Amino acid sequence: MDNNYCIILAGGIGSRFWPYSRKRRPKQFLDFFGTGESLLQQTYRRYAPVFAKGHIYIVTNTRYEAFVREQLPDLPSESILLEPIQRNTAAAIAYAAKHIHAVNPDAVLAIAPSDHLVTKEQIFAERIRQALELAATKETIVTLGIKPTYPEVGYGYIQATAQDGSDDLREGHFYPVKTFTEKPNMHMAKVLVDSGEFFWNSGIFIGQCSHFLHELEVNMPELTERLFQDSSVWNTDRESDYISERYPYCPSISFDYAVMEKSQNAVMLLCDIGWADVGSWNTIYTLTEHDADRNATIGATPTIYNDSSGNLVVLDKPDGLVVLQGVNDLIVVQKDDVLVICRKSEGEKLKQVIPEAMNIDEKFVD
Repeated sequence: MDNNYCIILAGGIGSRFWPYSRKRRPKQFLDFFGTGESLLQQTYRRYAPVFAKGHIYIVTNTRYEAFVREQLPDLPSESILLEPIQRNTAAAIAYAAKHIHAVNPDAVLAIAPSDHLVTKEQIFAERIRQALELAATKETIVTLGIKPTYPEVGYGYIQATAQDGSDDLREGHFYPVKTFTEKPNMHMAKVLVDSGEFFWNSGIFIGQCSHFLHELEVNMPELTERLFQDSSVWNTDRESDYISERYPYCPSISFDYAVMEKSQNAVMLLCDIGWADVGSWNTIYTLTEHDADRNATIGATPTIYNDSSGNLVVLDKPDGLVVLQGVNDLIVVQKDDVLVICRKSEGEKLKQVIPEAMNIDEKFVD
């Protein structure tokens, strides 16, 4: 029996990618790069060669069910798990893991965000298979680590070292995890990258389904006591009503904070897979072609940069003109009825603006 399953997390609103990513259509359902596929479709296609048909599940909010069905029409209905309310990744993983455990108690899971880019897809598939093989024989959580190429404040970091004390960590090898560090400031990010011991946390986790449940019960009892109270409902007709009743009372916390920072036996698989988390405008800037002055433009609107460098301009209006004079390192984003201008160094703070925007008019975020 094939025990390998994949859970794709697709319920977030991508607040750091606002105003393109909004509640009414978050970034995972957008074809932002003009590839003909949304981020969700790319993610599903990337995992499909590794997992048997029917073994890939999508966890999303009830309001996005129609998007999932439209973009993944071949996905079986029973493979869509619906959250009645957003409660971050710990609750989403707990929900999906408990459901799949009822389907197959010997399941081995790959937990996958829906908003990543991977350019080396064949190597990626090999590394997922490699991690699944290890996880099937060992009670551990494998996370894919990426060698950092620059200090990124929007990513989490994994500290890992070779057991023999060697500084030469090799791609495709497993290493014990010492610590997880979530989204440092720029000073700390530079320290972590310069140390050579820290790697980008891809947010992709692989392990036995039963072990995920054990780690959640040990490290997040306030979640599992609410969600796992009635073991008889899972994978039955009563599951949906049970989730609707219980899920809103689950704490809203990421799996990284809730479990991975506390886990004592996680291992990192070092990967070179051409990975990027499309989580913020800073990442978009890094992924976009630059001119001689390091300016990047997305969209058809003509843009003039005069005595300006290191800027990102993103507009969805085909007509008009944008002129930047004497400014550096800005993010300028226009989408429909919202214009955002901020320093690149402040891009991670955009999600703090959303509550105030909602106070003005909910249409600006919905």
